[in-house]
Amino acid sequence: MSKVQRNFNGTTGRTGKRKRAGAFTLIELLVVIAIIAILAAMLLPALAKAKSRAMGATCLSNQKQIGLAWLMYAGDFQDHIINFDTATNNGITSLPWRFAIPPAMPGTIGLSAQAKQIALLQAGYQQGGLFQYAPNVNVLHCPADGRYAHAVVPNPSVPPGTFAYGSYSGAAGMNGTTYSPDTALKTTGSIVHPTDKFLWVEENDPRGENEGSWVLNLGTPPAFTDSTFEDSVAAWHGNNSTFSWADGHAESHKWLNAPTVTYALSFDPNKYFNASLRPTFAQSPQDLLFLSKGYATQRNP
Repeated sequence: MSKVQRNFNGTTGRTGKRKRAGAFTLIELLVVIAIIAILAAMLLPALAKAKSRAMGATCLSNQKQIGLAWLMYAGDFQDHIINFDTATNNGITSLPWRFAIPPAMPGTIGLSAQAKQIALLQAGYQQGGLFQYAPNVNVLHCPADGRYAHAVVPNPSVPPGTFAYGSYSGAAGMNGTTYSPDTALKTTGSIVHPTDKFLWVEENDPRGENEGSWVLNLGTPPAFTDSTFEDSVAAWHGNNSTFSWADGHAESHKWLNAPTVTYALSFDPNKYFNASLRPTFAQSPQDLLFLSKGYATQRNP
């Protein structure tokens, strides 16, 4: 008689019992966990980088939209440059590109403090001069803006009152600034080099929303070695920041000097009051030269 016997279910085997699969050992389980951890460690930086690039693309698109809106506004108003402040000032009756305090206040009952701030900012943009040309209230906001991100995910190193939704400030050398009305340009035709002159800057004001326009203490052309920072730039995209330009294009610019990056990422509100906290031309020669060349005024059209 054969040693191989027929089992009750029709299968064959030497013992008549079905062989059961073995379970994972502890060592095998630990190896699998280790492999998953290694894969996660490899993938997470790539995902973070992809997310950063996506936010940078959104920010660049925002800059492109408001830059084109700036050109369309000028085309409808005899080349008149829109007010780059956030209120009417100095006898200028033209609308600002957005209001810091909207003339018609929106309904904010029941909203959180942050949601109320966003609603006010969006209403101020809707009632400003550019909304009809770029009718998207979110065009004000860079999703990588650290002041917004640190408020959504609280960071103890960021001081209270830092939250902001609006990410861009218009260059003060354009029409409407309260800082240099005697040197500000008034028409697009007065800009001699529109491809080299920026319109909106990403600003990091740790005191909250960016108010007014973005100011640079412009030095003497063409070397600009006496230029100094007044307001802060931002560096929300790695060491990069986005700009819109007077010819309608937008681009991302990489900061080349470490003191500029440190300054751009600083959440110390004192940097707006203490000049010693701002990089000098000697510390940030390449970045201050770039900003000075692009900052349009009557002395630097």
